[in-house]
Amino acid sequence: MAATNCPETPRQRMIGMMYLVYLALLALNVSKDVLDAFAVVDETLVNSTVIANQSISRLEQTLAKEKASQGEEKVKEAEQMVTMIIRESDALVKYIEEIKSELLITVDKTDKNPDGTIKKATDIRSKDNISKVHSFMFDDGSLKTGKAIDLKNKIIEYKKKLLSIVEGDKKKEFDLIIGLDVEGKNTKYRNNDNKEETWEIHYFANQIMIAAYTLLNKTIGEVRNAQSTMISYAIGSTTADDFKFNKISAKAIPVSQMVFQGDKYSAGIIVAAYDDRQQPEVYYKMGVDTLTSTEGATRLEGEEGLVQLDLTGGAPGEHKYAGFIRVTTPDGSTRDYPFKDKYTVLRPTATVAAEKMNLFYAGIPNPVSVNASVPPDNISIELVGGGSQTKTGPGTFDITVPESLAGKTVTVNVRANAGGKSTAMGGTVFRVRRVPNPVAKVGGNITGGRVTKGELAANPFVSATMGQDFAYDLKWTVQSYQVIFTVRGMDESPITIQGGAFTEALKTKIRNAAPGTQIWFSGIRATSPAGTRTLTDIIVRIR
Repeated sequence: MAATNCPETPRQRMIGMMYLVYLALLALNVSKDVLDAFAVVDETLVNSTVIANQSISRLEQTLAKEKASQGEEKVKEAEQMVTMIIRESDALVKYIEEIKSELLITVDKTDKNPDGTIKKATDIRSKDNISKVHSFMFDDGSLKTGKAIDLKNKIIEYKKKLLSIVEGDKKKEFDLIIGLDVEGKNTKYRNNDNKEETWEIHYFANQIMIAAYTLLNKTIGEVRNAQSTMISYAIGSTTADDFKFNKISAKAIPVSQMVFQGDKYSAGIIVAAYDDRQQPEVYYKMGVDTLTSTEGATRLEGEEGLVQLDLTGGAPGEHKYAGFIRVTTPDGSTRDYPFKDKYTVLRPTATVAAEKMNLFYAGIPNPVSVNASVPPDNISIELVGGGSQTKTGPGTFDITVPESLAGKTVTVNVRANAGGKSTAMGGTVFRVRRVPNPVAKVGGNITGGRVTKGELAANPFVSATMGQDFAYDLKWTVQSYQVIFTVRGMDESPITIQGGAFTEALKTKIRNAAPGTQIWFSGIRATSPAGTRTLTDIIVRIR
């Protein structure tokens, strides 16, 4: 069990607030505004005491949990110390509360409001009364007896009892930590003439009512903070096999190390304690969620209580690992503490886009690749303006827009899933164009002109292909066409062909054609995912 310390305790915050009180004490002619300010300071002190009480309650719960988990005998010594600390603290706070009540009765003739509630600083009527306060806190003119002297003696006795549980070499340290220095050993109290004076005279001699009342509440807060500090010490030093740490450092544990613009960086800030006299062993293994033995694991050596884990980024994607750190306990045995984590490797990429060339062709799948500062598997897209999408791989999609959007625009918005949250990454606007008509050809390359019958015989079909500047692999199928032979200026009846291949009758007619015969391929209809098109005629002449 280890004590828990905060960067700034409630007691320290309260002491800071008391600078305001001290400044107010320097004023001889106290205005109403200053009196009201005392009431505000008093309320702050009371709230700080509430916070201290909550801290004490949490520490008591910690002790109860340790008792349940380790057994009554294990925490017996701590329980005895905590019981003494609570008993003595409650007794001193009760005594100060009695002084407050008696002081209210002395000055205001009652310690209660008309509704029966106990008065607070804001409820005091005679806030600036001095004589009654002085007479109450000191019994005679020599300032040697009275409530102020009794309170001082009780605080001295209280501190002795608290420090009695502290190890000898730490007593001086804890004497400073718990405060309540009414003897002036660590704090010198001086008047306006810079002359030293005792604690009780400094705070209560010829003091106004509101200041005295506030100082009593300040003392209650200091007692509760001393109680919290000492309970924490008692719990942290109770067992012989607790780990002893001699180094403390602050650590930030981020929820995610990738933060998008407009999002927030989130991390847990903790105080980490370690022992630089130990040389801990760390074992880890990639690709597992837990590790319980050293088999197949990699060992890392520690130095001065710390172990550095360095992992080389491998293939892009998410990688996980698990392991344990093995440390030696005070009794000489070893204990393993498991850990696990995961990280993401991103491929170094850069995308160059010609902004004015962003376009989609209507009616066919348009492949797109999306890069973002997250793994590709975590990328999704949304289409604004119409169309549909099909994911083809990590970060890749086919986008299809209908013919009706030709001449319009479609926006592709990118979203990334990081840490379970979907974040907008921006979008790109694409213009939609109609797929251009393919080029009709006889065979694979004849688009017209003078040809031999042998060339036609070697290419007995009509085809349709996209131009060389069309980047998509779009296939067209010829559905039908007509062939008209023109002999000596006279057109013969058209021959209708279904499909792209020449029929046997057409092949025979071509073989029998005389030189100079014109053959006209017209009404060529071809289909593809982009639709059905009627293509430009092809006219050849037999030579």
